[in-house]
Amino acid sequence: MNKVNYAAMSDQGLKSYLLTHKDDKEAFYAYMDRRKSRHRDAAIKLNDPAWEEKIIAVIQKQLSSN
Repeated sequence: MNKVNYAAMSDQGLKSYLLTHKDDKEAFYAYMDRRKSRHRDAAIKLNDPAWEEKIIAVIQKQLSSN
């Protein structure tokens, strides 16, 4: 069997692969490592008066990076 190159897959591609290959533990760990390595952009406090603007900015950033 050919070795799958998880690093070459997009985030969505790797996620789709996982959904169809649920027994592939190496793919699961590759996906989880990728998710854990991401910087969290949003740390918004409940009493922040600019919470809505910050959430919109994070959503726009994620949309533009996909």
